[in-house]
Amino acid sequence: MRIRSCRSVFPGTDPQTSDRFTREITADEDQFVTALRKLRADEAVSLEAVGFLLGINPGQLSRYLKGNCSTTLTNYLRIARAMGYRTRIVFEKVDATAEADPLSDLKILTNRVPRPRKTAERHSTNG
Repeated sequence: MRIRSCRSVFPGTDPQTSDRFTREITADEDQFVTALRKLRADEAVSLEAVGFLLGINPGQLSRYLKGNCSTTLTNYLRIARAMGYRTRIVFEKVDATAEADPLSDLKILTNRVPRPRKTAERHSTNG
């Protein structure tokens, strides 16, 4: 499995959690790309046709669909739409363990930023 991201994706976590999240996200992206590749094969749509609709080079599109190169979620959605499909994203809760929910033990202290008070001096007009 390729990990295309670096640890800075989750800088607020420990290295093990960050690595795990990155692996899980990469697996989700791989499933998405595999589904797009299957749609293209099933519909017998050429890279040239989809690339033309999207305004990208067919070679770049091929790299996206082989998983050699990542792109944005928006571009994946555009690829699906160019092939005649809409995409629905389903959010599934990860298992209920504390390991799966990094927010369960997270404690964030609120910081209030003092704002300078407006004084009459600042608002006075010279007439």
